[in-house]
Amino acid sequence: MRPRWTAALIALMVIGVACGGGGGGGGGTPNSNSTGGAQASVNLKVAVVYDGSIDDGGWNTSHHAGEQYLVKHLPGVKVTELDNISPGDQARATFQDLGAQGYQLVIGTTYYQDDILAIAKDYPNTVFLTWGGDKTAPNVGQFNLATEDGRYLDGIVAGSMTKSNIIGYVGGYPIPEVIRGIDAFILGAHTVNPKVKVIPLMVNSWYDPAKERDAAQSLVDQGADVLGHEMNSPAIPSVGERNHVYIVGYGWNQEARSPNEWLSSFIFNWGPYYLQQAKAVANGTWKPSVYYGGLAQDGITMSPFGPAVPKSVISLVNQKEAAIKSGALDVLAGPIVDNKGNTVVAKGSTIPVADRPTCCNWYAAGVEGSVPKS
Repeated sequence: MRPRWTAALIALMVIGVACGGGGGGGGGTPNSNSTGGAQASVNLKVAVVYDGSIDDGGWNTSHHAGEQYLVKHLPGVKVTELDNISPGDQARATFQDLGAQGYQLVIGTTYYQDDILAIAKDYPNTVFLTWGGDKTAPNVGQFNLATEDGRYLDGIVAGSMTKSNIIGYVGGYPIPEVIRGIDAFILGAHTVNPKVKVIPLMVNSWYDPAKERDAAQSLVDQGADVLGHEMNSPAIPSVGERNHVYIVGYGWNQEARSPNEWLSSFIFNWGPYYLQQAKAVANGTWKPSVYYGGLAQDGITMSPFGPAVPKSVISLVNQKEAAIKSGALDVLAGPIVDNKGNTVVAKGSTIPVADRPTCCNWYAAGVEGSVPKS
């Protein structure tokens, strides 16, 4: 049985699309945007569904920026945003409602694969996209980003700046996305500083300021003078600012949260992918696929560097970024040895792109501890 909020949600969404405006909110409240008017060149209704607030300053904010990019570059598109939609029954009901209302494209910005596959066949005229999965259907596509490209570069910066040779790294859950990022981070750091080690700490949440703060402070107490993370709240940057410990962000420019200690971060750049998919749906050429884009595909970019980062380090990072974009540098090419001494990627080999979204279940040499069970 559907939750009781569904009927109200439908009414609000219809009003939002008709008005072509509105502000963001919580609990599934829509925020609709339209380029509108005589400039319209497509007749396309798009919905973007978030599992948290679009104002989180990280993951969801980056997807909201992608939505804004889509609206700016595709005249006539009408976009409705729904935030704080949890995977499971709530998400499934939401996707059913959007399909029933005739949305041609629905974008799920977190792991909604199971919910979407359960209902997609009932709405064949709606294309559903979801992050982080690996299964497609006639009207279901998947997308992910090669964050290892950016994390490798962030590792170069962190490895160049640490004096204690200890970097703390706060993660949410030990999923492949997080572990792959930690591995790429240490691989980049070791190219400039073979002595550096990374201490990872999972908080089993994507947004819990108290846990994030405690984890970050624990890592500082263990000697970390650089903190990396894959979280969204301001807690970790605030710990860095208070303790005079450098901060490497995650997926968004969070320099304002730690202006004195900011180093760098890769940035999620969802907009070009959203635009490409929306155009394909609008002109009838869309086909299901699993997208995996990095620096070369403009799937990610890099933030401005903090004031403490030397010009020599910036120059090196720019050189490595150009090499990744050109294909001259593969950040997950072998040889790679894990922290137990096993060769996990042989010399002359690499992790195939098709396998990267589900990599990795091991920590590379230089990372302390074992990968927790998820």
